[in-house]
Amino acid sequence: MCTDTLQANRDLLDPHFDGYKLSLDPLPKYSVDVECGIDEVKLRSDQYTLQHVKAFGIHNHLVHDQWNPNCVFYIDKRWRVVQHRVVLESQLQPGRVVFEISHECEQRSRPRHNATLHFTSAELCLLADGAGALYLLATGDRDCADLSTWQILYSEEVCSPATPFVLLHSIAQAKSASFDCLLLRIEEEQTEKTGDDPNDAVTTSGHFTALLDWLTIAKADGESSHRVSRRRRLKSKLAPFYAAIEATGQAVFLAGEAEFTITEDTAKTTTGVQEQDMDVEKDSDTSTEAAAPLYTWTQTGDDVTLVFILPPSTPKSAVNLTLTADTINLGIKDGDELLKGALYRAIDVQMCTWIHENRKLEVTLAKAEEGSMWTEVVIGNQRGDYVIDQDQARIIHERLAHLTSDQLHPDPVPGGSQPGIGPNDLEECDALSDGYSTLVRLDRESHTVTNRVSLSSHQVLFNAQLHPQRPPCICLRHDVDGLLWQPGIGADGDHRSPWQHTATFNALGYVQASKRDRKYSCCPPDCSYALVCDCVRHLYVYRQPSAILSPLRNRKSGRVVSQIAKQQLVSLETTDDILGVAAADDRLFVLTNNQLCVIRVAQQ
Repeated sequence: MCTDTLQANRDLLDPHFDGYKLSLDPLPKYSVDVECGIDEVKLRSDQYTLQHVKAFGIHNHLVHDQWNPNCVFYIDKRWRVVQHRVVLESQLQPGRVVFEISHECEQRSRPRHNATLHFTSAELCLLADGAGALYLLATGDRDCADLSTWQILYSEEVCSPATPFVLLHSIAQAKSASFDCLLLRIEEEQTEKTGDDPNDAVTTSGHFTALLDWLTIAKADGESSHRVSRRRRLKSKLAPFYAAIEATGQAVFLAGEAEFTITEDTAKTTTGVQEQDMDVEKDSDTSTEAAAPLYTWTQTGDDVTLVFILPPSTPKSAVNLTLTADTINLGIKDGDELLKGALYRAIDVQMCTWIHENRKLEVTLAKAEEGSMWTEVVIGNQRGDYVIDQDQARIIHERLAHLTSDQLHPDPVPGGSQPGIGPNDLEECDALSDGYSTLVRLDRESHTVTNRVSLSSHQVLFNAQLHPQRPPCICLRHDVDGLLWQPGIGADGDHRSPWQHTATFNALGYVQASKRDRKYSCCPPDCSYALVCDCVRHLYVYRQPSAILSPLRNRKSGRVVSQIAKQQLVSLETTDDILGVAAADDRLFVLTNNQLCVIRVAQQ
């Protein structure tokens, strides 16, 4: 059950946004060579599932230091951490090696993931080598000319037996001098065999499980070295597409198509937790079996049409339908309940109809508010399969052609002025995901979900770190826009509304859906632009609307325009694959296997 809703800040929305004007203004670029290439680990033949691809398939090899925006880092083929620092606005210093990961042949040759790096504080960072080892490193001042080599404060293979993992997020708690981090790994489930041969006692099942290790690293009383003081293990059937620790360390934020449950906590008795987890898995299996689509539905601007397939020989007199302005109760006499609950929007009961022919039951709900588009029929009911009408999708696509026009004022629609972008502007690529995804806050002490919000009607566009001491933001698609949400504590100090609408990127959801070669998306801390990056060569910068010197008037519509939003295309000289990007307020960093490029995006 979802306890929260995402309440958008209307002051951050622009219902009259007309689109982006293509700007041909060149952006200055500077580059330096990468000495010996990037340590790029690709998926193995045994990592064939979709969740392997989502969790490890696309890795950003370029790490931006949020504490020092002038610095970026990557790990080269020699397993060295290399730093580049910007001087004189956009000039890059040559790469400097600040740390070398262990060169043990066994460690390098074992199955592993890409190494991941996260800066926990202004002078500390956590490093996962991808082969099963976790490092806590003292970096010193990272934004200085005389850079010192990083020192190891803690190093250990935290999973037994050694299992490859990636580092998702970490935070530092100044009061307790401790560090929390999230480690993700995917393991194949094992089943026991009954046989005499001990070598055949365990076999793989072909099913994979996502495991999150939530570790707390601290110094014990009277000791000078760090150790893992508390371990929590979270389990799910699918890897999350967002995971971060709350700034206070009291909870973890998770978003995905399958929820996580805590199965182990070294500070608590886990028996009850494991039993509860078994019950949750049973309930989850039951709900999965019951989650098959019960009906299909489509819509126009005037009505919503539901189609049910009834059991054979069901007479028309057995259909029971009760409608009010905002509820529906549909079932079969002495049979199953088909659909019941509060409707997404109000309807005109007098104009609603239903037809029963053979086994097909078709119910047409007339919308009270014509032109509005529904994201679901009954609030919270996920049993329906939404089908988009092909003719309507074609018409909407023609209406949206102006979004990336190279003209300041595209031609208006016939018979009137060009409307702003709204919920009616949907097409085939805008169809909702078949899965049911949620964003939750999971408390570390009670092991329960304190807040839950449904994401089934929102596509995840990207994650972005706006502040080094806060969890990353998650950018979700709302209609055609991209809305940035900051998980955290509500303004009143409690957790009643932990999702804060921080910024809006106009039409980014629609624009990103059209980029078939997209690899990375991100935004800078000040949210002044959004970046969409292709696999090779091209980057697209979508700037927030800015004021122009003298207002312009559209000759056809008569509308006065005082600000415009620009789209800029950046083309790299190299054709190597892009392996990482990072966005700062006034510059972009782009990494390939042979070159690191910095692009000046600050407006003059």
